[in-house]
Amino acid sequence: MKKTKVIVPALALIAFSTVASIAGSVAWFTASRQVTINAGSYAVVKTNSDLQYALTNGVGTSFSSNTVSFDGKLTDGSFNHKTGNVYTPNTSGTGIAKATSIVGAAADLTTTELENIEADLLRTTLSGDVKVYTAATFDISFTVNFGVGELDKGLYLNCTSGQSQFTHSDTAKTAKGFRMAFYPVSIPDGSAASAKVFADLQESANCKYVAGNDNIDGTAYGANELIDVNHSTALPTASTDRAVAIARPDYLGTFKASETNPLVTLKYRVVVWFEGTDPEIINRDTQAEYQEVTSKLVFEAVDLKAA
Repeated sequence: MKKTKVIVPALALIAFSTVASIAGSVAWFTASRQVTINAGSYAVVKTNSDLQYALTNGVGTSFSSNTVSFDGKLTDGSFNHKTGNVYTPNTSGTGIAKATSIVGAAADLTTTELENIEADLLRTTLSGDVKVYTAATFDISFTVNFGVGELDKGLYLNCTSGQSQFTHSDTAKTAKGFRMAFYPVSIPDGSAASAKVFADLQESANCKYVAGNDNIDGTAYGANELIDVNHSTALPTASTDRAVAIARPDYLGTFKASETNPLVTLKYRVVVWFEGTDPEIINRDTQAEYQEVTSKLVFEAVDLKAA
C-alpha cells in the first residue's frame, strides 16, 4: 500500500466519504452483516490563520487533492482511546474476537505496519471487492508557527452551534452509534495532548467503550474524555484560567510556545467506527433504519493564559 500525505492550505475543506455496513442484536450485531449504511462525508475545517494542518491516509482511506475517501464499509466494533486498541466482536456478539493496535513503532506508520493493521481490521469482502472493516483511520497533524512573545495555544474541537457536528436524515437511530476518536501519536516535549472521543449524536449515559478482551459490555468514559450530543460550550479565551481552559471535553492539546523552535506540531490518529456497545446498534427491520451519517470538524487554536 502506498502512503500519501496531503498538506492542507488555509481554510481548505476536506470531504471524507464512507459507507458503513452494520447489523446486530441487543448492542453488537449478530444477524446479517450485509446491511449497508451510507456514512456520508466528513469535512475538516481549519478556522485560525495561525493553525495549519496536514492529512495522511490510513486504514481504508485515500486522498485526492482536498478529498479524503473511505474505500470500503464499516461494521460494529469498539475503540479504546486509552490504549489505541480496536476491538472486534465474535460472530455471536457475546465476546471479543480480537484486539488490533492502531499504534505503530513511531508516529508515522510504515507501509508494512499500515498494511498489517488494515488486514487485521478487515472483517469480510463483499461482492464487487467491497471491503468491510471494524474501523477506519487517518492522521491529522496540526502546526502552529509561534512568533516572539506569543502565548501557549490550546487546540480545541469547536462544538458550538453550527460548528463541529454529525448530521443524518430523520430521527437518529443507528446513527447514534457513530464515533470518532482523536488519539495522540506525536507530541513534542513541553506540549501536551489528550485522547478524546466525539459522539455528537448520543448522550454520555449511553456511551461506553471496550476496555479489554473481557469487557464486552463496555466501560463508561471518564471525565472530559467524551464529547457528547449535549456539549456546545463556548470556547475559552486568553483570560480564562488555564486549568479551567484545559479541563474540558473539547480540549485536544497544548502547543508550547517556543522562540528557538517556533514550529510546533501535534499529531493525532483519527479512528472512526460504529460503537457496538451503543444501545442503538441492533438489528433493524428495514434498510432505511441504517442511517447515513455526515460530519464536519472545526478546529480552533486558542491562546492559553500563562500558568
